[in-house]
Amino acid sequence: MLIEVIVINNKTEEIVYGYYAARQLLDTTEEKLVEEMTDCDCEPIGETNVVECNCFEEWEDYTLIVGNENNYNNIDYEKARLV
Repeated sequence: MLIEVIVINNKTEEIVYGYYAARQLLDTTEEKLVEEMTDCDCEPIGETNVVECNCFEEWEDYTLIVGNENNYNNIDYEKARLV
């Protein structure tokens, strides 16, 4: 059985969600889980190998919902991104 995990960006209201096995959740930390779910594709600048990303800063203020805690059911899945 998979457990739904939802991350909501409190600044932009962007929503990402995914499904994880209980063992996966037990073997990770909140920070690693959120980082994995909100990972963005950062490109090198110009011809250098320097990669500048602000993914962490963009997602530093978030709400994490694991399973159906607090009967949270007002997610608009049409606007959400599945990871």
